[in-house]
Parts: sequence; C-alpha cells; structure tokens
Amino acid sequence: MGWFDELMLSAKKFDEFLHKSRKGNKITYYRGYIFDPTLQRLGATQDRERVKKFARHVMNAYDRGLVTLVQKRHDDFDYEYMAIRL
Repeated sequence: MGWFDELMLSAKKFDEFLHKSRKGNKITYYRGYIFDPTLQRLGATQDRERVKKFARHVMNAYDRGLVTLVQKRHDDFDYEYMAIRL
C-alpha cells in the first residue's frame, strides 16, 4: 500500500459501499485525474490499466442504476470523483 492506494478505492471497498449504503450516501472513489493518471498532481502513476479497470467497475454500477457519479475540481488535473447511492 502506498500513496496511490490512498487515492483510489479498491473494487472490493467500492462493492462494500454498494452493499451497505443507503440512498443518498456518497463515497469518494478516486482523487486525481482519472482520464490520464500520469498527469495528476497527487501521486501520478504509470499504471493506467489499473485505473482504467477500476473506472470501468464504477461505470458498471452507474450503468446498472446503482449510483450517480459526480466530480469536484480542486485544481488542474486534481479532481475528486464521487459516487452517490441511488
């Protein structure tokens, strides 16, 4: 576990949120720049595939109508990505 692991939730933790949360609960699942993690200010990573795989996992929950997705911009290439339980 390193700095990068604190910026991105694991798929297991995200699924745990889905199972235990109630309508309106929210969780930050990623902090940085999910579209190109090599550019993010906090914990830049070359592991694009890991980030891409996790983003697909979250989008799957969105596609199934379990969450809505929002983001908050903190700075250039520094966003907070959140899921809100529906």
